[in-house]
Amino acid sequence: MRTRGLLLALAVTGLGAVTAAVTLSRHPAEAAAVVPHVIAAPACVDEDGDGFGLNCPAGPDCNDRDATVHPGRREACNFRDDDCNGLVDDDPACPAPALDPTRVTVPAGRLLMGSDGGAPDERPVHAVAIGAFAMDRYEVTNRRYEACVAAGRCAAPRLLSSHLRAHYLDDRTFADYPVVFVDFDQASEFCEHAGGRLPTEAEWELAARGTKDARTYPWGDDPPDCSRANLGGPGGCANDTDRVGRRPAGASPYGAQDMAGNVWEWTADWYDARYYERSPGRDPRGPAEGTLKVVRGGCWQSGADSLRSTCRKAELPATWAYNVGFRCVYPGAKGGRRD
Repeated sequence: MRTRGLLLALAVTGLGAVTAAVTLSRHPAEAAAVVPHVIAAPACVDEDGDGFGLNCPAGPDCNDRDATVHPGRREACNFRDDDCNGLVDDDPACPAPALDPTRVTVPAGRLLMGSDGGAPDERPVHAVAIGAFAMDRYEVTNRRYEACVAAGRCAAPRLLSSHLRAHYLDDRTFADYPVVFVDFDQASEFCEHAGGRLPTEAEWELAARGTKDARTYPWGDDPPDCSRANLGGPGGCANDTDRVGRRPAGASPYGAQDMAGNVWEWTADWYDARYYERSPGRDPRGPAEGTLKVVRGGCWQSGADSLRSTCRKAELPATWAYNVGFRCVYPGAKGGRRD
C-alpha cells in the first residue's frame, strides 16, 4: 500500500541539540523508527588562551592575539584598550595629559623633503625653504568641529559614528577625539572659518620632522608603539580613534601631537607621484590641478611604514572615512593663539 507521510522535526534543548525525523503514515505499524542525530555545540576558538574568544563561554575577545587584552582585564595605563570597551586608559589611575589649546609655532626653515628609502613617490629627496606658520597642536576635534556646525559655518560630518562607536560626534565622551567622516571641502571650510587653511605637504612635513635631522617619525627614529602613536588596527592600540594629545612622547620637534597615527590628515596639495622631480625650492604648493588630494600621517589602522613623516597617500577629495581627519595652519608664527 502506498503511504503519504509528513516530516516532523523535533528539537530538544540541553547540552546538545537532538533532532528526530519521523515518517507518519495512515497505519501506525508502518511508522519508521526514530533515529536521533546529535549536533555538537560550536567549539570555543581562543587563539591566545585567555578564556575569551569566538563561541567561548566567557564571551568574545576584541584581540585574540594577545592574552593580556580581553573583556575581563583591568586597564593597565599602557596607551591601549586593555578591557575591550573601546576606550584607552579609562581607569581613574590613568589620567590623560591636560590639553594645551595654543597652536605650535613652526619657524621658517629649510627642509630636506622626501626619502630615498621610502616609496617611489617620496623621491628624490630635495631641499625646500618654507616660511613661518602656526599649526594646530592637535587634530581638529569633535568639540571644535561641532561648534562650527552649530554656528552654521560647517556642514555636519557624513556620519555621527566612528569605526566601533555608534555614537561619536554626538557623545560628549568623545568631544576631544578627532573629527572623522569629513571630506576635503569640509576640512577646508572649517580651516577658513578658524582663520587658517589646510597645510601644504611641505608645511605638514616640516611640522612633523623639523630641520635638524632626517628623522623617520615625529619623535625620531625609534619604532612606533602605543606610547607614541595610535596605530595597529585590530590587535593594536585602540582599533579606533583615540583622544588627541594622549601621547606627548610622540610629539614633533615643534610640539605638534598625533602627527603619526590616529587619523590621516588632509593637506591642500593635489597628488602627483612625480611632483618632487620638479618641485620649486621655496614654499611648494603642489600641482596646479589633479584628481586626488594628499593625506599624511597614517591612522589608527596603520603599520609603521605609513606612520613615517615622508609617507604620502592619495585620496579623492570627496572621500569621507572613519580614519581621515585634519588640522589647520595659520599665517605667520602665531603660536600663542588659541584654537
